[in-house]
Amino acid sequence: MSSVTQLQESEAHANIYLSSLNDDRQQVRQSCLSSSSLSSSCSSEHHDSIKDILSNHQKIIFDKAFDQMLTRHFYLIQHEFSSSDRFEGWIYTNNRHRYKIIISYHLSCSCKQFQKNDICKHFLFVLKRIFNVDLYSSDLRLSIMEYHRFTNIELEHIFQGQSRRLCSIVPPLSPLNKKEQLPLTFKRQSIDYNDVCPICFERLLMKNRRLVTCFYSCGKSMHENCMNKWKHVKGKTTTCPLCHKQNQILCQLK
Repeated sequence: MSSVTQLQESEAHANIYLSSLNDDRQQVRQSCLSSSSLSSSCSSEHHDSIKDILSNHQKIIFDKAFDQMLTRHFYLIQHEFSSSDRFEGWIYTNNRHRYKIIISYHLSCSCKQFQKNDICKHFLFVLKRIFNVDLYSSDLRLSIMEYHRFTNIELEHIFQGQSRRLCSIVPPLSPLNKKEQLPLTFKRQSIDYNDVCPICFERLLMKNRRLVTCFYSCGKSMHENCMNKWKHVKGKTTTCPLCHKQNQILCQLK
């Protein structure tokens, strides 16, 4: 017995406005700014002291990495929490490079830029896109650029953002005999305007982004292009990135 999971092309909901890539990037910036304004309970003296500690060079390096993160596409191809205070993720890029990012008490990315500057676009992609962390937070920037580590409280706060994006999705359907031919009766789960693709973590409903859906298992959707990247990396072991059921019918993605 083996499961039959099918990812099939699907059209976006007609009654939902499709955002552009610029809209998505603007929302990322705006969410950071909003979080900063809401969390401004710290005294002005505290923020002034942080500004004094971080040099202009450090600020420029951080902002440059932030801008690069917003203007490039990255794909989360594997991740694990090896412990409650340690996240390890593997990022795939459009030029087919792979980088390992670690978020724990000590921070790292396997790219050369991080080794040089203690910050990079891949690391910020994980913080913002996956964990929805406020990248305008002065305390966060200080922890990264000056101390090169996170405290236990900071890690707890960061990992709170994983509940919506990295948690287990609905349990898959019961295994089916792969010779059994069933009609497509399992419908795609509803898509919310703020839902993100589980691979690139950009907004799911976007202009010029076709969707594929795991119809015979979890019913969740993702960008077709992202699933193609996922398939390229995983090869014969390709599974749905959400429910992880073996996918045996991928010809429709070509």
